[in-house]
Amino acid sequence: MTPSSQIVRAFQRARAIYMPAADLHKDIHVEEILQVIQRIRENPAREYQLQQGEREVLTLQQLVGTNVPGPVALQLGGRDPVTLGLAAAIGSAFGDYDSINLNCGCPSNAVGGRSGGCALMKEPETVARCVEAMNTQTRELSRGVTGNCPLITVKHRLGVRDAATFDAKGDRSKDDAEAFEECSNFVRVVSLGGFVSKFHVHARLGLLGEFENDKDEKHQTLWVPSEDNKSSSHTASVRIKIDHKREQERANRRARKATIANRQVPPLRPNVVARLADEFRQFEFVSNGGIQSLSDVERIVDNGLLGKLNNRVVGGMVGRLGINHPCSFAMADQLWENRISSMASDFSLLETRRPSRGEVLRDFIRYCDTEEDRLMSMGVAAGTIEVLRRRLIAVPFHLFVGEDGNDDFQRSIKKLKNKTDKVKASSILSGAASFVPLSTLKKCVDDFVSWDDVAKYECGLKRGSAMQRIIY
Repeated sequence: MTPSSQIVRAFQRARAIYMPAADLHKDIHVEEILQVIQRIRENPAREYQLQQGEREVLTLQQLVGTNVPGPVALQLGGRDPVTLGLAAAIGSAFGDYDSINLNCGCPSNAVGGRSGGCALMKEPETVARCVEAMNTQTRELSRGVTGNCPLITVKHRLGVRDAATFDAKGDRSKDDAEAFEECSNFVRVVSLGGFVSKFHVHARLGLLGEFENDKDEKHQTLWVPSEDNKSSSHTASVRIKIDHKREQERANRRARKATIANRQVPPLRPNVVARLADEFRQFEFVSNGGIQSLSDVERIVDNGLLGKLNNRVVGGMVGRLGINHPCSFAMADQLWENRISSMASDFSLLETRRPSRGEVLRDFIRYCDTEEDRLMSMGVAAGTIEVLRRRLIAVPFHLFVGEDGNDDFQRSIKKLKNKTDKVKASSILSGAASFVPLSTLKKCVDDFVSWDDVAKYECGLKRGSAMQRIIY
C-alpha cells in the first residue's frame, strides 16, 4: 500500500523540479500531471539528482513507476477524496496499471490511528466519495490520451471491532449473519454511485486499537510539576527519565503484535464472501484469508467458495504465504493458460518449460545489476543505491524454503544486509548462492516441499519484515 498523500507530495516536488516557473500553490490539474510525467520520462535523472540529500524521500518514479508486464495493480491508502483522486490520476498516468485499489482493510495502528485502512469501514459514505473522486480523475485523465482507464476496486474486511473488548470465543460461537449484514451494508453504500464493481474481501473482522494485554504493559510517563509535587519532598525528588528510543521500540512491538493478532484472532468466515457474491451478482469478488495452496485458489475460481459454478467469487488473494513459500505458487500462470487453451490453435504454444531455482536466481542477479547500473548512470546518491540494494536482496530470500541449503542461504544474506553501502546486491546474492547445493539449484520451481512439511521455528519475536524465516 502506498499512501496517497506521499504520491501527491512526490508529484509536487517533481513539479518544482521540472516546471520551476509553475505556481506551486495552485491546484493540480490533469494537463499539468501529463506535462510533468512527460518531462520525467524524457529526463528521469533530473528528479534523482536534485534530491541527493534526501535519502529517505522517494521519488515519483520509485513510488508509482512500473516497467513490468501486466496485470499490475496500484493500492492506495488514505481517506481524503481529493488527495486519493489526484494520487489515482498520477499513478494512472505514470504506470500502466490495470486497476487501482483503495485499502479499507489494513488494521495497523499506524494506519487506523489516522482513520485510514479498515477504520474507513465505519464511514462507508466517505469511502463512496473517495472511489468517486478516484474514478472521476482517472477517467478525465484517460479521455483523449490513451483511452484506457484502470478499474477502481476496494479491499476491505467484514467489519471492525475494538481490539481491547473483542471476545474471540464469543464471536466464534456466532453464525455469519451479523458479519454478512455489516459487510453487505458497506458494499451497498460504497457501490451506490456505480464507481466500483470489484471488491477484495478479507474474510475476517478488523480489530482496531491496542489489545488488552498491551494495555497492561507499563509505559513511561512524563513527569509534570504540580502543586502536589511541590508539597511533597519525596515526590518532588523523583524524576522520571524517558528513554524515547525504547518507548518507540515498544510502540513498534505493540503495533507488530496487533497486526499479527488481526490475522489470527478474528475467526475466518469465507462463506460471507460467497454470500456477498450471491447477493450482489453485478459485482466481482475476490476472497482473501485462509488460502493455503494454489489448489485452494483453483477451487475458488472454478467452483466458488460454496461449490456453485455461477458464483461471482472470481479469485483468491494470497499475501504472506506467497512470500514465505513462493515456489508453491510457481504454477499460478496456468490458471490463465488453462482458460485460453480452448481458444489456442497451437497447443504447443501453451507448454512453457519451468525454470530451475538456480535459473530464477541467475536472472534476478542480472536484473539487480541492470537496475543498479541504470540508477548509477543518472548520478543517483549513494544512499539511494544502498536502499535499492537492501530491497533487492530481500526478494529471493525465500526461494529455497524447504530445500537443502536454505538455512545457509538466508543466514548469508542476513549477515551481509548491512554491507549494502559497499557491496552490490548481485555480489551478496551470488555469495549466498554458493552455500546452496547444486541439486537444489537444479530443482525445478514447481517441485517443492509442502508448506505443512517445512520446518518452522516459532521461538523469539514474531515479525513481519521481509527477511524473516516466516513472515507472520
